Amino acid sequence: MGNRYRHTLEKIASEPPTTKTALICSLLPDIETALVSGKTRKQVWQRLAADGLDVTYKTFHTIIRRALKKPWTTAASGRKSPRLLKADEKGLAGEAVHDPLVNLRKVEECRPGFHFRGTENLDVLVHGRRKSREQNERQ
Repeated sequence: MGNRYRHTLEKIASEPPTTKTALICSLLPDIETALVSGKTRKQVWQRLAADGLDVTYKTFHTIIRRALKKPWTTAASGRKSPRLLKADEKGLAGEAVHDPLVNLRKVEECRPGFHFRGTENLDVLVHGRRKSREQNERQ
């Protein structure tokens, strides 16, 4: 029964996209390659329009801008986008290991106002006196 659903999903995935946004997003890795090679968005749009893409430049530009902001994850494309390849090259250049709590640590260091950490004894904080060693040893 699972194969029947899998076959249906494969059939749907093999069909061309039904919306213009989905079509442009499916072409995004190739569009990014053209942009990285030095072409402008307008030049890419002009070539695609000449091949029959029925989208205005403003719409094309908006879709590309939004698509590049979002991290798209698709199982259909077996290749990485040029953005991801550049990020991998930077990561291999010997940068520090990614710390997921780095932003939290920065915020903790720079918090405005007084923040009691609770590391001192109350007598030390309020009265400024410490217990002598003799009192600690007796207890």
